[in-house]
Parts: sequence; C-alpha cells; structure tokens
Amino acid sequence: MLVREIMTSPAYRVHETASLEAALQTLVTARVTSLPVVDGGGRLVGIISEADVLREHLAADPRAHMRVVPPEPGTLPTTVAQVMTAHPHTVREDSDVADLAQTFAQTSWKCVPVVEGDLLLGVVSRSDVIRAMARPDSEIAAEVTESFAEIGQHGWRAEVVERVVHITGTASERERAAATSIAQSILGVRRVTTDEPHT
Repeated sequence: MLVREIMTSPAYRVHETASLEAALQTLVTARVTSLPVVDGGGRLVGIISEADVLREHLAADPRAHMRVVPPEPGTLPTTVAQVMTAHPHTVREDSDVADLAQTFAQTSWKCVPVVEGDLLLGVVSRSDVIRAMARPDSEIAAEVTESFAEIGQHGWRAEVVERVVHITGTASERERAAATSIAQSILGVRRVTTDEPHT
C-alpha cells in the first residue's frame, strides 16, 4: 500500500505569513490537527499543529489560582511563521504506508505532509492509515481476485480473514511470488500467506 492511495490531496494549508488567528480558525473549521505551511511558490516550509498553537497559552484565569495572576511579559506571536515547526518530516507519494505506520506508532505525530521535492502535494494522517487498516475483508478479497483476473490468473484464489490474505492455486515458486506481490499491494492487506512453503 502506497501513500498516494490513502493521502488527502489537495490538503488544507496555510501561508507562512498568515495570521495565527487565521490558522487557528482553519484548524477548527477544517477539523484537522495540523496544517502544512507553504511559501508563495507552494513549497513546504513548515507545519503548524494544535500543539504549536497550545504553546501560545491562554491568559491564566485568577479564579483558578486564588491569587492575582501577573500579565505575561513580552509580545505575542501574530504570524504562522513565528510558531510553526520548520523542516517537518515528509513522505513521498510512493512511500510505503507500512513504514509510515511505524513512524506514527513511534512518535506523537498525527499528520505528515506529502511532497514532491519541496512542493506540497497533500497530507496523510494517522486516521487515513487506520481507515485503510479497517477495510472489510470482502472488499480486499474482491480486489485481489480482480487483480489476479486482470493478468489472466483465474485459477489463483484468495481467502481473506482479518485482512490476512491466504493464496491458493499457484503452481510454482514464481507464481507464488507474483501472487504474493500483487496481494501485498492491495489497500488494507496486513499479511499474505500461501499453502505451499517458499524454498
């Protein structure tokens, strides 16, 4: 499964010179957890997340502290560029979703920009990966079967249980390798097995 098969494109984005208020409103209205930040040429220069916005905390409420809360010193940031995370982790359209899933599992990231060079193409989120992982077995089986038929292999059979594809009907190691490769490319497949052991 490749990133281009599950990513959102075009994606919500915000310009680096946009106001922090504009970014905040976009996060809320679009119901996203982060926004890629681009320059005038559409090149990715950063990402602004809910966490970035939360760091610019609200004024403390004295009722919660039972004392007078002094005002915060310094000036407040006003633009996206002042609070964004520069040089974010990115992936390409042809990146393997399995690798990205591991990255999501090991980090607190909820969304990663998809780029070609430094041009923003879209975004892929943890939710996108989870939706792909939740694809029904019947849909996966139908697509695997259709893919086998497209190359004239009507004798190859695929049984899918909890997104694990079990292939039968292959006659040689070469056929098993080809069938396995095809099944592994299908959206939502967790693993592929065959009756005949690989040698």
